[in-house]
Amino acid sequence: MIPLIPLIPDPTTRKAAMGKAFHTAHRWELDWEDDVDVLSLRDGVQVKVFYSDPEAGVADMLIKFPAGYVEPEHAHHSSHSIVVLEGVQIVKGVHLHPGDYVWASGPEPHGPYEYPEGCVVFASFRGLSSQHRYAGSPAGEI
Repeated sequence: MIPLIPLIPDPTTRKAAMGKAFHTAHRWELDWEDDVDVLSLRDGVQVKVFYSDPEAGVADMLIKFPAGYVEPEHAHHSSHSIVVLEGVQIVKGVHLHPGDYVWASGPEPHGPYEYPEGCVVFASFRGLSSQHRYAGSPAGEI
């Protein structure tokens, strides 16, 4: 008889990989924190980290960009998915509004991203680090 291979991962394996099997976070229970080392962007950028598991390479957060902020061309050791929640994000001339989405490979330089009126986004990073590397970054150069 051929052994069956389950299509659904073993829950004990999943729990070990994610740190725990289930997590909730309420945005109103988290304070905005100045970004110092989460993204290495600084200059008024703030974050609310919903979930972070460095061993699994997972970080999910809200990011608030002040009006007029320009996120420089950068790279990081993770890919990311971003959904605009408030305001406008401009990526290479493309205007993204609430509900719009952008994905970027971490190792490939991308940006700049512009926030003329300020913006709040949900970002999900998958990889070794969400820290942005760019010219003059405390996390290193591209």
